[in-house]
Amino acid sequence: MNCFEKPNKNTTCCLGFTLIELMIVVAIVAILATITIPSNLISRQRSEVTEALHMTDNIRQHITDYYRSSLSFPADNNEAGEPEPDLLIGNRVTRIEIENGAIHITLGNKANKPLQGKILSLRPAVVTGSPSSPISWLCGQDKPVTGMSAVGTNRTTLADAMVPPSCGS
Repeated sequence: MNCFEKPNKNTTCCLGFTLIELMIVVAIVAILATITIPSNLISRQRSEVTEALHMTDNIRQHITDYYRSSLSFPADNNEAGEPEPDLLIGNRVTRIEIENGAIHITLGNKANKPLQGKILSLRPAVVTGSPSSPISWLCGQDKPVTGMSAVGTNRTTLADAMVPPSCGS
């Protein structure tokens, strides 16, 4: 007998699954999707923040050079030798502002909607009493280690979960 003939009491039909079995499969797929999608979104948003951070690599170097030559930090973009904040833009960034040595990145443009308008601050940290020691960078809500002090104001509004682990390096 093939599966398309009418079954009689001595045969069984080979037509697949019952409605309950199908509902169980759909439920399992829905649970897996519910778990996977948010972690994928967070990963994508972190990569967008990382992309924005890469725009500050040269700016951090300019601020470090400025500090080495003057033992102070630039007050603004102009003093740091950088374009105006509204001219430092990118795919995920609407502006980068330097304020008393700190760098404030405003996310936007093609960034995911939850990142739009959020600010991530990078602040230099110097060794207390040793101006010739190397500068470290604090990212977001990071606090300086004992013996160091942070320079500039932290204006971070970005959630800690969105800040990549390698942010300050």
